[in-house]
Amino acid sequence: MTRGLPDGPLPGLPDLPAGVVPRPRVTRRILQALAGRPVLVVAASAGAGKTTAVLQAARALPGPAAWIPLGGLATGDIASEALRGRLARAVPATGTGSLVVDGLEHIAGRAAAEDALSALVLQPPPRLRLVLVTRADPPEGIAGLGDVHRVAFLDDADLAFNVSEAARALRPAGLEEQAHFRVRAMKGWVTGVLHDWWASDPAAGRLDLLCAGLLRQLTAAEAALLVATSVLDEVTAESANALGLSCPDRTMAALRHRRLPLAWSRDGTRMRPLPRFRGYLRKRADAMGENARRELRRRHATLLEASGRHEEAVTELLMAGEPAAARRAAEQVLPGVLDRLDLATAESWLDRMRPTPGPPAPELVSAALRVAFGREQCWRGLRLADEHGPSWWGALPGQPGGSEDLALLLWCFWHAGRTDEARQMLRVMPPGRHRDIAAALMSLADGTPLTPLPDLRADAAGPVEVMLMRIAYMGGRIDELQGDPAPPGAWRLATGAPWTVAALRATGRISRAGEMYASLGEGPRPVWLTAIDDVELMADLGRHEEAWAALGAGRRAVAATGSRVYEILSLLLEAKLALRLDGDVARATRALTEAARHGSARYAFTGELAGTWHGLQLLLAGRDGEAAHRLAVTVAAMTTGNRLLELPTAAVYLSEAMWRAGDAEAADAAADLALGVASARGGRHLLLQALDDVPAVAVRRADAEPSHSSPWHELVAALSSGRVALSAPASPRLILEEFGVVRLCADGREVRPRLAKSTELLAFLLNRPAATARRALLLESLFPGRSDAAGRSYLRQAVYRLREVLPEGVALLQEDDVHRLTPHASAAGSSGTFGRLLAEAGRQDGEHRFNTLLEALRTAERGPYFEGVSTPWLDARREELAAAFTQAQVDAGAVALRLGRIRETRELAAAALARDPYREQAWRLALAGAEAAGDDGELIELYRGYLRAMADLGVRPSQEMRRLVERLRR
Repeated sequence: MTRGLPDGPLPGLPDLPAGVVPRPRVTRRILQALAGRPVLVVAASAGAGKTTAVLQAARALPGPAAWIPLGGLATGDIASEALRGRLARAVPATGTGSLVVDGLEHIAGRAAAEDALSALVLQPPPRLRLVLVTRADPPEGIAGLGDVHRVAFLDDADLAFNVSEAARALRPAGLEEQAHFRVRAMKGWVTGVLHDWWASDPAAGRLDLLCAGLLRQLTAAEAALLVATSVLDEVTAESANALGLSCPDRTMAALRHRRLPLAWSRDGTRMRPLPRFRGYLRKRADAMGENARRELRRRHATLLEASGRHEEAVTELLMAGEPAAARRAAEQVLPGVLDRLDLATAESWLDRMRPTPGPPAPELVSAALRVAFGREQCWRGLRLADEHGPSWWGALPGQPGGSEDLALLLWCFWHAGRTDEARQMLRVMPPGRHRDIAAALMSLADGTPLTPLPDLRADAAGPVEVMLMRIAYMGGRIDELQGDPAPPGAWRLATGAPWTVAALRATGRISRAGEMYASLGEGPRPVWLTAIDDVELMADLGRHEEAWAALGAGRRAVAATGSRVYEILSLLLEAKLALRLDGDVARATRALTEAARHGSARYAFTGELAGTWHGLQLLLAGRDGEAAHRLAVTVAAMTTGNRLLELPTAAVYLSEAMWRAGDAEAADAAADLALGVASARGGRHLLLQALDDVPAVAVRRADAEPSHSSPWHELVAALSSGRVALSAPASPRLILEEFGVVRLCADGREVRPRLAKSTELLAFLLNRPAATARRALLLESLFPGRSDAAGRSYLRQAVYRLREVLPEGVALLQEDDVHRLTPHASAAGSSGTFGRLLAEAGRQDGEHRFNTLLEALRTAERGPYFEGVSTPWLDARREELAAAFTQAQVDAGAVALRLGRIRETRELAAAALARDPYREQAWRLALAGAEAAGDDGELIELYRGYLRAMADLGVRPSQEMRRLVERLRR
């Protein structure tokens, strides 16, 4: 047996790949070529479709056919006699046959194989058709191929797709409309047409084997040029030469004639690999030896710098292991990187640049400190200062931008607990806005009054301005932080959002805070947002488990900052959650003790927060005297220092402690202080949260008021409505409009259950906690008066018909005797939205409260609840909502009166009276509106109307109304 070819008959034709599109035009061309000549050479580039085309044609030739693939065989030992013998066995002497020899390029230079094929070409069996397939020029050692009378040739042009063939091949993938573009771009090259070389997604890996095959057909110089220049967006001979490639013009000229996924300029002087091919080439470049890869990157960086692309040059130099050169390039472009707030790029560069002897360049200092602030990495500023010492940072004010740099450095030391050194920095800062802001920051530690605080600037043009936002929040200036700056400064937009979210939450705008929080996306988030805002929002929304989980996640984020302040605040937040959510005094005590160990007393504002929660802990433990003392000290410090964010909270707790201690006068004074600060700062929500903890404070103050329209009565009413309800989903799948004509929409499309009772069932569930109700309650409420059997049957039908219209992913489940809509957050009813808005409005002040009340009224103004339908539970719910609607009109009118919006006051009072002419609050509002408008005639007429309404009821006019009219007429 001859090595390289197995004994026995030659193999027949292999199977065609699945899905191959017939190409009759090419088949005819091959058959025509073989009709007049016994030998056909198909010489075309890799991926030209040679093998497939020959296979299709060979099946159309008469007689037996054999196929010899030469790839992988030890063809150097093939003997011509053995080859002829095997041909004789494969092709009977009495008939005609075909022999295909595929992969001719594999035997180039192997004399024995070339001689065997030469003999076959020169003296083939009389009835044999010989097809030689190669991806390169046929080996020169094969004789006889130059005889044009006996040998035919086909090349790339003969095998290329035309547009109609390409369209048929692309049709199964739905890409036939791209046929013309691909044929023109690839000049019909089959592989170029069939594969999407233009995409740049991860699917590029599917073409790696094909790309490897394309490179193997090239010379070493051609492959090296493609791999090395893959770092370039566009390749010219000059740019390739700059990368260290030899004779690139000659190599590019050769590549110009190759069939490859390359895009060439018309004059052939510029080319670029198509994205997926380039992706493979880049991987090959990354796999080069370390020295070669570093040299390539260094040369590429030089090219980038020469073309003005300095930022990309920095990255290349860093990857090339040239930190000194990278530093020099970075100094030129870091200001621009920071101007667009690309902190990720600046951080990456700084982390990969090794420190150098001597003071760092000002550009690097500014970059490091801005990254430290923007990424909440105070350790970065500490490292910089510790490396270069006080003499270095003491000279910063004399440099351009140095005052801002020093303020940021002071912020790093302040956060890390090194407040003594921060004070030293403050002493060398020159007068000006930056120093004023830094001084305000230090006052949070020192306890000095937080006044006068510089005004907030809407554009927040730099990081120190965002620092001022943080200080203002701690000082309780929450109403000023909620505006949408126009135009927003980049720093405020990128790093000030957490304090805007916090301010929105503190003023009771929970839905807006949640929307803004969600709009910040799922990527890396500022530490305050993760460690504080997320926890507070979840707690406010009643999602207690999520609040505790967010606290744990926030701790992990805090650990990477090096901030002592954040560590303390996280521990104090733990104490707050333990007390408010779980009443867990022991856990709160442990958290407060740990906060003290971390230095909560070293900062005035954290010491005051610790005092607030310690005071509540003492109250819950029944240690009233200790609570009164601790809270009195805390409230005094907050008041003196003008740190007002949590002053209403501490003052409410102090009021309760003083009442328990028997000092009613001090209790009233503390309560009034809490109300006054909350009203002035827009902190009604924070006040109500504290009153939720000790509601007796509000009740006692309301009882002492001469008028039922006092702010304390409003607070008691808000407390009675409970905490803010869970916000409705931004885009619920299922929406039930319950006011007026009832409508149900699923995924934006109106649906109508076949049974009207199904819609009522849904409304009942949506008004239950977690959209859940027991069967007995459903039967009693929805089917009163029916027998048990009839009611259960009717309920089953209502459930079935409701399930028919639910969108996919929303289900009405029954577990034992419990019915549950799940997920309950995917559905919303307009009455639930109305209630949520009223609850939020109850925790807001001023313009925000007025707007929320108007939004609630618009939600319910379409008509009565389930208009025209009557069952006992619907009637009760209708009356409840109608009363709430009227009260919302009165409340909105009262807020409008305080805002000086007299026209709206009178309109809302009139609308409320039209709905309920016996509501005394509405009459009082109408009278106050008439007095504010200066209309004495209407004032008297309104009072007469009030007297008539009371006479209808058979009751005497209230003393409060008489006193009001007498006071208004003076």
